[in-house]
Amino acid sequence: MYRNTRKNFNAVSEVVGEMLMISLVLILVSVFSVSLADHLPSERVPSVTIMVSNDTSGNIMLWHKGGDWVKADSLRVRVFETDGDVTTYTSGGIPPFMLVPDVDSFDLESNITVNRGLPLLGNESVSLYTDRAVLFSGTIGRGSP
Repeated sequence: MYRNTRKNFNAVSEVVGEMLMISLVLILVSVFSVSLADHLPSERVPSVTIMVSNDTSGNIMLWHKGGDWVKADSLRVRVFETDGDVTTYTSGGIPPFMLVPDVDSFDLESNITVNRGLPLLGNESVSLYTDRAVLFSGTIGRGSP
């Protein structure tokens, strides 16, 4: 009555094993990639040492004295006047500032000259900043006679 119906299921067993191994590897790779993404360093804010000088005609010069280089097109200079007016100067903007030497980066020994066209009254505030960080902020005095 009973027939010996023994079939060979070895091939099916190997395919199932391979599928389980592939799914296990995919799960482990996704878990490791998610957990390692938290440990990547964030983008660093540039650190720059700035020296400020000015003259009697109202020009403000910001000198790069050390630290990281910064892309020139990302820089902005904001001048807070004593009467409450605020003027923002950008490279290529209106009004523009001049980067010396005329290159694509604000690097060691280069300077930014802002030609305001107005004499300084003595307590204007100046900020040099990018979209991500303020690189310099301070008050400037009247130029030497």
